[in-house]
Amino acid sequence: MLALLLAAALVQAPTPQADPEDKAVLAVAQAFFDGLEKGDAAAMRAAVLPDMRMMSLTTKPDGSVVTRRFSFEESFGAKPPTGVKEWMWSPVIIRRGALATVTAPYEVSANGKTVHCGIDVFTLARQDGAWKIASISWTAEPDACPELRKL
Repeated sequence: MLALLLAAALVQAPTPQADPEDKAVLAVAQAFFDGLEKGDAAAMRAAVLPDMRMMSLTTKPDGSVVTRRFSFEESFGAKPPTGVKEWMWSPVIIRRGALATVTAPYEVSANGKTVHCGIDVFTLARQDGAWKIASISWTAEPDACPELRKL
């Protein structure tokens, strides 16, 4: 009897398949990151809605936070920086109708060196059957990487 109980405990439930719409939402965020890494403004622009807004909340060494709001064009324009890579992990996706959000810890590096970590929040809208980024907000926390990497 004990062997049967142990065997039953070791049987793993099948991993649920990721929802196709969740995959599509994440693919748009990844396309934005891929364009950033390549310094390709056109690829980044293809992932966003016109007039997409961005907001950064940067923690300074004294603990104060500087909030900046700007457009995609103000930040990246025709020439994004080169050598920048951003990636996220453990994303939480919430969707309702044509609205989706992705919240995840992230890390950004420039020329192979970590710049900072933080939390990304993407807001997406589905238009004409395709997901597009309506806004991106993030924290920029130079000292938060060890903590956030554990999430």
